[in-house]
Amino acid sequence: MRKTLHKWHGWIGIIILIPFLFVCLTGSILIFKKEIDAWLIPEVTGLSQTGGERLSLNTLTERVNAQLPDYEIGSWEIFPAGHDEADRVFVIKEGTDEWHKVHLDPYTGELLSQPTTPGHYLTDWLLELHYTLLLNDIEGLDEHLGLIITFILAVFLVFMGISGLIIYRRFWARVFTLRWNQRLLVVFSDLHKMFGTLASPILLILGITGGYYSAIIYWEEFKEHGDGAEHHIMSERLYADHLDIDSLVARSQDAIDDFKPTYLLFPFEPELPFTVFGRAPTANPLLSNYGSVVNFDPWTGAYQSTYNLNEQGVGMKTLDSFRRLHFGTFGGLPIKILWCVVGLTPLLLGITGTYLWWQRRNKSARKGRRR
Repeated sequence: MRKTLHKWHGWIGIIILIPFLFVCLTGSILIFKKEIDAWLIPEVTGLSQTGGERLSLNTLTERVNAQLPDYEIGSWEIFPAGHDEADRVFVIKEGTDEWHKVHLDPYTGELLSQPTTPGHYLTDWLLELHYTLLLNDIEGLDEHLGLIITFILAVFLVFMGISGLIIYRRFWARVFTLRWNQRLLVVFSDLHKMFGTLASPILLILGITGGYYSAIIYWEEFKEHGDGAEHHIMSERLYADHLDIDSLVARSQDAIDDFKPTYLLFPFEPELPFTVFGRAPTANPLLSNYGSVVNFDPWTGAYQSTYNLNEQGVGMKTLDSFRRLHFGTFGGLPIKILWCVVGLTPLLLGITGTYLWWQRRNKSARKGRRR
C-alpha cells in the first residue's frame, strides 16, 4: 500500500508540477495584494483624504452614474470613514455582460480610474492567473476550463499532503533530521521530508479552501447557465432610480445588531434583490467581512430577508472562514508572512521531489540492466 502510494505521490507531483508552481507563486504574491497595489498604483487605490465624512451612498451612486453613463453598477465594496483605500465599484457595460472595475474616492465622488477589465492591473492579472491559469478566455476552449484545472490541482494538493504524511512514517519523530554531510540524494530527501511535513497543515488548508472556491464558482455558474441560458445582457437599470441606498444600509443595521456593511450587490440580472453584505458582531477572527446579508426589493426598497451568520451552525461558519484561511488575513502581518513563505515551499518540494524521483528511476533502470 505504501509502495503504491509512494509511486502515485511521485507521478502526480511530476504531472502537476508546472501549473501548480504558477498557482503557488501567484498565491504567495497575492497575500500582499493590498500592499503591492499601494506601492504600484497609489494614485488609483489610495486616498489623499482619509478624514472627515464620506459622501452619502445616494450621492456617490449619482456621481458614478453621471461619470459612467454607459455602465451600470453591479457591486460595490465600501470601507468605513478613515480607511485609506478607495472604494472599489464593479460596473457592467450596457449592451454586454462584461464586468469592469473602477476606483472611487468616497470623499469627493470622483473616479480615480476608468473602467478596466479584470486583468488590467498586475495584481488583478495575477489573481486571474491564480484562479484560472488564464485559460477561461482562450477561444476554442471551455470557458470554465481554468476553474476545473485549479480545482483538480487543489484536490491533488490535498492528496499530496496526506499521502506524504502516510509515506513518511513516524514523521513527528524525525521531522528535524537534516544530514548535511551526506550525499545530495540524502540531503534532498531530508529537505523534502522536513519542509513537506512542516508545511503540510497549511498546504492542506490552502488546498481545501482553494478547491472549495473553484468548485463553488463553477457550480454557481453551472446552476444558472448550465442549460445553455446566456448571461443577462445589461440593457437597462434593474433597480429604481429613486431607491434610497443609504436607507437600505441603515435598515440592514437594524436587522442585525451592530452589523457592519462592507459590500453592496446591485441586481445585475432580473429578479435578483438588492443585497447588503457585511460582518455581524463576533469575536471569531476567522469569520469574513461578508458572511451576513440583508436583502431588499430593488424597486420598492421593501425588506425581504436576513441571513445572520451568528445564527448558523458550525458548518456554515466553517465555510465562511475559508476566505480568511485561504489568504491568511486573520492574524495580521505575522500570519500573512507565514502563509506567503509556506505558499512558496512547493517550489522547494518540486525541486527536491523531482530530483528524488529522477534518481529512483535511474536506480531502477540500472537494476533492470544488471538483471
